[in-house]
Amino acid sequence: MTASSLILIGMPASGKTTIGRRLAGRLGYAFIDTDRLLEQETGLTLPALMQQAGLVGFRQAEERTLLAVRADRAVIATGGSAVYSEPGMAALSRLGPRIFLHCPLEALAARVGDPAARGMLIAPGQSFDALFQERLPLYRRHADIEIATAGLGPEEVTDSILRRLPDGPG
Repeated sequence: MTASSLILIGMPASGKTTIGRRLAGRLGYAFIDTDRLLEQETGLTLPALMQQAGLVGFRQAEERTLLAVRADRAVIATGGSAVYSEPGMAALSRLGPRIFLHCPLEALAARVGDPAARGMLIAPGQSFDALFQERLPLYRRHADIEIATAGLGPEEVTDSILRRLPDGPG
C-alpha cells in the first residue's frame, strides 16, 4: 500500500471505531479516534464542547484537531462532522485514502438513539434524517473508497475494505 494510513469517514454509528480497531489490528497499525483527540485537547466531552462552544466553535475545534493529526501506519476514525472541514479533509487525504462507511439511514437511526446525548454536531431542531441527507454528498465527495455496509458484519466490512485498497492490504 502506497499511503501510510487509512482514514474512515461516515455518520456517527456507522462503525468507524469498531471497523477502525479491527483494521488496525489486522494491518498492525495504530488506531486513532479524532473524537477522542478532540476531547483530550479541549478537556471536554463532545456534548459539553457542543454546549459550551456551539456549532461554530465545535467545528473550529474539530478542524484544529484534524489539521494536527500526524500519523504513519495508522487507521484514523474521524468524527461524523469532520467532512464539514475542507482543510481538515485535505490534510487527512495526504495521510492516506479516505474510506466512507456508508450505512443505511434506518440502521444508523436505530443505533444512535438520542443524537444530542451522543455529542453529535446537529443544529437545534434538525432531524437525524435531515442531517444524514446534508452529509451524504460531503462523505461521497471526500471519499476515495465507498464501502456499503448494509447487511455486513464487522469482519465482512473489514475484509471488503482490505480488498478495495489500491495496493492490497498492508
